[in-house]
Amino acid sequence: MPINRGTYTFVNRQSGTAMEMGTDHSLIGMPPKENETQKWEISPLGAGYSIRNQKSGKYLSVKSLLKDAPIVASDYPVAWFIREVRVHEENAIFYEIRWPMTDIMFELADSGSSTPKTKILLTDSHLTPDKHRARYWRANRVRQPSFYQPSSSANNTGSSTFSLTGLAEKWRLILPPKPTPTTQT
Repeated sequence: MPINRGTYTFVNRQSGTAMEMGTDHSLIGMPPKENETQKWEISPLGAGYSIRNQKSGKYLSVKSLLKDAPIVASDYPVAWFIREVRVHEENAIFYEIRWPMTDIMFELADSGSSTPKTKILLTDSHLTPDKHRARYWRANRVRQPSFYQPSSSANNTGSSTFSLTGLAEKWRLILPPKPTPTTQT
């Protein structure tokens, strides 16, 4: 099953560190936190997906397709192949992020080191299964604020409608009173 459009954090299976956009616009592993530098917008692009950092607005790209090449930020989107991997012994779903039509994929360096600021590089897929843990990423969907709230009549049907009153309550806004109709004589 392909990944859905949305905003995600990606946590490495081996280290438990999250994919983060470094201050030098390189891709690194860092302890997970609620930070915009660790949030990634996934959008369909051709036969693959673009990966855009929520804080910087930059897309993940590469300077070359050589082994151990760094993954870098770019103003231009490229299409990545994001492949679902089911790990039955953990009852979990992970993802490999690959350059399309190749065996080149993201890997947390140093066999998946949990040391902060460990680089995430491109590598080929010729590894023993025990080393693949550094290439698998758990995608955690980030909840985005919603301006939709169920109306009182929708509670029985399970559907949602836009509610300006609910929005005002949510953001503690004060709505002007409704005008009263006037009658002419």
